[in-house]
Amino acid sequence: MAVDTTVPDPRPTRRWASLSVAAGAVLAVLIALVITGVGGPEAARAVTAWGLLVTASAAAAGCVWRSRGFTGRARWGWGLLASGVFLWGLGQFGWFTQWTVPGVSGNLFPFLGGLGLIGLVVLIPAGVLTLPSASQPLVNRLRSVLDGLLIASSLVVVAWVFVIGPRVGDGGPGPAVYFTLLFPLTDIVIATILAYMLPPQRRRHGCGSDLAFFGTGMVAFAITDLGHVYLELLGDFSAAPFVHLPSLAGYTLILIGAIRPRDGDAKPLDLPPAVWSTAVLVPYLAVLAALGSSVMFHLQTGHNHPLVVWGRSVLILLIVGRQLLTQLENRALTRTLESRVTERTAELHAREQWFEALIRHSSDVVTVIDADGLIRYQSESMRRVFGYPPEAFVGRRYTDLVDDEVALRLAQAMRQVAARPFADVTLEVVHTHRDGGRRPSEVIITNLVDDPHVAGFVLNTRDISERMELQEQLMHEAYHDSLTQLANRALFRERAATAMRGTGAVTVLHLDLDGFKRVNDSLGHLAGDQLLVQVADRLRGCVRDGDLVARFGADEFGVLLLGEDENGAEPVARRILDDLDAPVMFGERQIHVRASIGLAGTGSPEQAGATEPAIAGDGAGDRAEQLIRNADLAMHHAKASGGGVFSGYHPRMREGLVDRLELESDLRAALENGDLRLHYQPTVDLATSEVIGFEALARWPHPTRGMINPLDFIPIAEATGLIVPLGRWVLHEACRQAVEWGMAGDGRPPKMSVNVSVRQFDRADLSEMVSTVLAETGMPADRLCLEMTESVLMTDTEANLEQLLRLKALGLTLAIDDFGTGYSSLAYLRRFPVDTLKIDRSFVERLGVIADDTALTDTIVRLGKSLGMATVAEGIEEFGQLAALREMGCGFAQGYYFSRPVPAAEAGRLFLEGANA
Repeated sequence: MAVDTTVPDPRPTRRWASLSVAAGAVLAVLIALVITGVGGPEAARAVTAWGLLVTASAAAAGCVWRSRGFTGRARWGWGLLASGVFLWGLGQFGWFTQWTVPGVSGNLFPFLGGLGLIGLVVLIPAGVLTLPSASQPLVNRLRSVLDGLLIASSLVVVAWVFVIGPRVGDGGPGPAVYFTLLFPLTDIVIATILAYMLPPQRRRHGCGSDLAFFGTGMVAFAITDLGHVYLELLGDFSAAPFVHLPSLAGYTLILIGAIRPRDGDAKPLDLPPAVWSTAVLVPYLAVLAALGSSVMFHLQTGHNHPLVVWGRSVLILLIVGRQLLTQLENRALTRTLESRVTERTAELHAREQWFEALIRHSSDVVTVIDADGLIRYQSESMRRVFGYPPEAFVGRRYTDLVDDEVALRLAQAMRQVAARPFADVTLEVVHTHRDGGRRPSEVIITNLVDDPHVAGFVLNTRDISERMELQEQLMHEAYHDSLTQLANRALFRERAATAMRGTGAVTVLHLDLDGFKRVNDSLGHLAGDQLLVQVADRLRGCVRDGDLVARFGADEFGVLLLGEDENGAEPVARRILDDLDAPVMFGERQIHVRASIGLAGTGSPEQAGATEPAIAGDGAGDRAEQLIRNADLAMHHAKASGGGVFSGYHPRMREGLVDRLELESDLRAALENGDLRLHYQPTVDLATSEVIGFEALARWPHPTRGMINPLDFIPIAEATGLIVPLGRWVLHEACRQAVEWGMAGDGRPPKMSVNVSVRQFDRADLSEMVSTVLAETGMPADRLCLEMTESVLMTDTEANLEQLLRLKALGLTLAIDDFGTGYSSLAYLRRFPVDTLKIDRSFVERLGVIADDTALTDTIVRLGKSLGMATVAEGIEEFGQLAALREMGCGFAQGYYFSRPVPAAEAGRLFLEGANA
């Protein structure tokens, strides 16, 4: 393989132009000396002889310099050209000088002439054929040689008829004339080969000027050699210096071409088809000229000269050879084309089989409907997904095969995309399975009517029953308490807001069990859970079917009474208290439970809180939230009265909010004075039982109130905006501590998880803040995980998506905390760049307690795996829960079973020594 190693020169064109002008000036001086005849005929011969030797040597040196810019065949080719040019010039020099060697008879011309013959006839053609040309294979090069011989032989015949024959008469020329004809014939053959090489070389590589100059030089040699034949024919060599002037120009042209810099920006040669057609016909035109000349010679003289006869025979043999080469090339081309067609056919067949197998085994049902509404194709997956044979659909109207409602929606969707080629639309419909079952389906309709390979509407139908069931399960979990199956606070608030949009009275009962903590502490969480379940059942029995009972959390419940004011709600409250007086059996043990109930209704404005300051927003949702808060205040008033009673809301109860304001002020001061602390709860790899990281949790040791529950001060921080500086402090301190632990261990900090609130996502500079903290602490971005709740995915979707993408670009990981307690579409999970799902503790609590209540947790683990996400289970407290999660394939876990949130010193020990798993 030839490799161009020429080093680019910053001023190559200017240098080449200067050298070309110098060479042209030397040539002009030599031509002037010969033409003017200064010094007489002998001086002209001497000038010509030495000029040929000097210019030939310079041309050979230029070819050697050219060869150094290549490797492989190109270097060898230019080396052979250099040798051939020098020897040919040496042979011409020997002919002119006829130098004699003292003591030896004769002169050096036979020896030098033989070297020149070798140079012209052997070395130069060998060099030309050695030069690499990917665009001109060997067969084409052989054809170019035959074309050159055809042209040269034809010119010999023409020259004989019009030039040589009339001068020699009936006699024949001497042997020297025939021998001398070899030189122009060789020149013409070489020039023809180069002429065929040059256009493909230029078109393919954008270069070839060096070969163009060399070919022009060979044409100049041919002119000289034709003139030499003529002098040989006349037997008078006095004009030899003039005849050899083209050779001087030829050597100069070869030199100029060899030293010309390679131009990488040269435009490829794009010749018109007519030029190529004419070039192909040139050899045949030359043969026709030779044959016409021979016929004319026969008509004029009445006989044929042996040279003409032999010339015609040679032409016929060359034509036969050229046709044989063409035939061989055509056969090889035919075999190649047949092979390529066979391979292409096999490839297309294999690809067709591949695509057919993909469609056959695809979970999507592919249907092609033409513009007239007829089904042209139905994939085999129709049988597997919906139970129908695909052949039952082909040739029929799709809208005739589905329910009327589905047909109407599909027709509307197809009209929607019909006006826009290649447009698509997605809709969800319910198809009927062959067994009569209803299957929710997602249909993507794509308009490929303008695609000639399809010419129809393509329907990709996917059975989404499992996805819808999972979404329904998640929605149920999002709006219901997992233990009691009552509504949760979110559903309670929505139902209350809906009721308050009407005109009827609405009353909220907020109920809190008295002494429930003692039950948990003395009898355990299982007894506490069973107590909550029985309390829920008793509450259901105390209200009407249209009313709503909810569990707000822990031991707090709510009752929404529709169409009742507080006066009408009081009998319900008494009935609840009476029912709760009955003991609850736990084995052989009786448990007595009491409750404190707060009432707040919309019946009287002063008790509904209408005279209180308005809260942010004036919608039904805000008014419902205020009503629930009023009931909560009334419940705390009832509990402060000793419990076991109910109390209605009064505006004076708001005075208890002063305590909240004081707590807010203390929190602001704690942030400024650095009184907050971080505790760390370890995250354990369930596969290796190793502590791989921590979740950073804020703790507030109040100077007078003691340790403040995060559930008390975090909502205050959220409401007041203090969560932003608090979140930055937590992030900075957690990253700093992780780097410190990494330096004390193996140099790699643990994975650190930090919670990010919705309020922080509202700030556009969140990603810049995180990047700054990472830079300040030296924390590797891939060791930081930011946790968010599902509400981030559901509020201000586009802005939060952009925020998440910016965070993800930093290299950190993102996790959804308490997954399953909110409602997020699976489409959002696929769209948002989330790495981890943290399974809420409410799912983990049921593992090992309720034997068959593991399906949803297992589904979430499998969902995480299918989406390429890690899963972390929260709230593990028992070995049975740990074993169940390991069996499901959950990756990581947190919980009191391993460790409670602990200060930094103890957490560092856990990281280095590990937790019990």
